[in-house]
Parts: sequence; C-alpha cells; structure tokens
Amino acid sequence: MKATRNWLMVSGTLVAAAAIFLLYGCGGSETRETTLSINETFRTSLHATRLGKATWYSRANGGFESLTNIPITSMTCMRCHPGTKADGTPIDPATYQPGCDDCHTSPGSPVSDQTCLKCHSRQAREMQFYTDVHRQKGFRCMSCHTLEDVHGDGTQYASWLDEGAVKVKCEHCHRSLASNTAHDIHKEDVDCTACHTQSIVSCYNCHLQSEIQGDVKRPHTVLKDYMLLLRRKGSGKVYSGTIMTLNYNDKTFLAVAPYRAHTIAKNARKCEDCHDNAVIREYNQTGNITLTRWDGSKIVNTKGVIPVPPDWQTAFQLDFVDYTGDPASPTTDPTKWVFLKSGADGKQMLYAEPLTAEQMQKISRSVSSP
Repeated sequence: MKATRNWLMVSGTLVAAAAIFLLYGCGGSETRETTLSINETFRTSLHATRLGKATWYSRANGGFESLTNIPITSMTCMRCHPGTKADGTPIDPATYQPGCDDCHTSPGSPVSDQTCLKCHSRQAREMQFYTDVHRQKGFRCMSCHTLEDVHGDGTQYASWLDEGAVKVKCEHCHRSLASNTAHDIHKEDVDCTACHTQSIVSCYNCHLQSEIQGDVKRPHTVLKDYMLLLRRKGSGKVYSGTIMTLNYNDKTFLAVAPYRAHTIAKNARKCEDCHDNAVIREYNQTGNITLTRWDGSKIVNTKGVIPVPPDWQTAFQLDFVDYTGDPASPTTDPTKWVFLKSGADGKQMLYAEPLTAEQMQKISRSVSSP
C-alpha cells in the first residue's frame, strides 16, 4: 500500500511537470524538480544566492573590489529587490532575504512577465528600443526559460554564465538550420547570437559612490546600437558580448563578458556589418578601438559590431565621467556629470576570451553579402 501511494505521488509530480512544460513551451531539458523539491533547489539557485554579483565584483576574480577595497557584503547588492513583494508587501532592504514570495503571490501562482522585468530591468530596457522575433510571436519569459532556470536545479552556480546554469539554448527549438552561405560557413564556429542579435543594451559609467552612500543605481547613460564579438569559454564559439563600467573615487573599471540579449532578429546581420567594418579599419590603422568618448557634454558610444582583439586591454579606448552631485540623492541632476579621465584603471574578462589573431585577420577581409 505504501509503495502504491509513493508511486501515485511520483506519477502526479511527473504529470504536473509535463503539464507545465506543455504550457510554457520548449525552453529546455527534463527538469530535476521531479525528484528535488522546489525548496531544496531554490536555496542554491542564482535567484536566491545572488552569486553572479559577488563573482564579478570579487577581488579574487579581478573584480572592482580590487580597486574599492569594499566587500560586497558592505553594500546592498546581495539584498536588492525593487519596490515590494509580489503581493505588494513593502520590502525592508536591511532585513530582506530572497524567497518564493518575491515572485509568487501564493505558492505556485502564475508569474507575469512584468514581475520578472521588475528585477531584470536590462531586458525591460531592451524592449523600449528593439523588437524581438520571439516577443513578436507572443512568447513570454517562461516560453523559453525552464523551471530549473528560475528555481535552480540543486547545483550552486557562480553566475548565469556557468555551463548549465541557464538551460535554454536556441538549438532546443531550432533543431535544424536552413542551408545558406552564412550558416554553411559559420555554423561550427559562430553562435547564433553573433549574427541574430540586433544590439546590446547596457548602462555605462555606474557611480558606485551613489550605490554605497545612497543605495542608488546611477549610471551616466545607456549604450545601445553596439555589440561585442568575443569567444565564449567552453564552446569557443564566436559569441555576442557586452561591457560594464564603473567609477569610484576617481578609479575606473571595465568588465567584458558574453551576453545573450533579448533583441533577436529573424534576418541576420549582413556580412559587411562585421567584415572590414569601420571599427576593424580603425584597429588595423591605429591599433586602437574607440568604445566611448566624451563629446564635451556627454559620453557617446561607437555603433555597430566591435570585435575583441587579443590586445583588447590596451586597444580599447574609453572615456569616463564623474557625478559631482549628492551621491545619496535619489534624483540625478544631469548637469552634475563632468569628464573624469580616459582609460580604465582595472580591466576584467570572465567566461570569455578575445578573438584570435587568425580570426581578426579573417574579419578584416572585405566580404559582401550575397
């Protein structure tokens, strides 16, 4: 009788998991939540541990802590949550701990995309500027992301960029590629994101004094209409990438990372968008690649596809600004941004490698789209 009751419980769990998969789409592999409870997996999930922040910031990984000498535990980053719990309950940042009620109004209640976007503000910002072929077809966040992506799979990951941390891959739905010139040439060495991402959207020159003194996220501007090309560690494929930048007490920092934007286009970019483009020509002529520059009143960024060369640490040229207003004020006075200096005092690259010299030679060749 006991064995029968246990089998019924397991069967019910499997049926429920299958129903959820059918409801939310083709986002990934068979879930381990059929054998591990959500409470067990959530404790080790990135939504609970917030380890991605600590991984990038830590001195041990060459992060910004090496310049600030302020541990992340002294800031509110690990306890960050916008506004309220899902049911509207106010959050006290001093005592807040991640929990199921961040997203669910009651156990197992549906979670809207707007709830996801309260925290994933970068994706919300993408939606302001760009279309996405999946959104245009009515896809929701959970159409692609598995329950394991959200609740965890029982393994503690240092970042969403760890292999296995995010289960969804383009290939889960796009199981075969149409034969065309680009696919036939690049499919073994270039990830889908490198050609089908319209743009990366990222904040620039975040003012860490404001984060520390006022718990205020204060970037100078938003960068868009650009994308890095780098190699993803693990697969080695050419992948879309991003930059993140900070300043603190006149110290500046640049981080380079792979990034999967939610700005996917059905029709890929043209060959000449990457091959022998203006950025490549600047690099071949001067040895430099201008990422950002101060135009006398604000920071502007270079547009288009930007390869990450082997000597990226010296080739990349950036200008930084400083905020001279009250760092604890919740509002930003745009007239208080002033030019600080050129160049990053610290540089970091994780989960990625620059393009090889051979790849830089290939991308320097002029190629016209068929």
